[in-house]
Amino acid sequence: MANEKTHAIVGGLAGLGMSLCDKSKGLDRSNPLLAAAVGTAFGKLPDILEPALHPHHRQFCHSFVMLLSIGYGMKRAYEWEPKDNIDKFLRCIALCAGAGYISHLVLDASTPRSLPLIGKL
Repeated sequence: MANEKTHAIVGGLAGLGMSLCDKSKGLDRSNPLLAAAVGTAFGKLPDILEPALHPHHRQFCHSFVMLLSIGYGMKRAYEWEPKDNIDKFLRCIALCAGAGYISHLVLDASTPRSLPLIGKL
């Protein structure tokens, strides 16, 4: 089962990977540290929102609905055609953040307890 350190490392790698993979839409590849930092922060976010105080802590922020919602948001951000540098920066942040958050959910989904479908709000 992934712990905080694992979620941080995998989230950072997911953010970094996301920033390096898209050559056509202007992701800011000049700052891999920022991409890794955003991925790391969002890779830990689900456990900040729903702390692991008990074995059944996974609720809405750890659910398949959240996974699909963030995936859809990333698809929309990926298809976005930014017009200026601020939009390019925001698009990069959105994709790196989404990659970090999804990395957390994928790691948790691979455990025996997995993820709830919806969870409690």
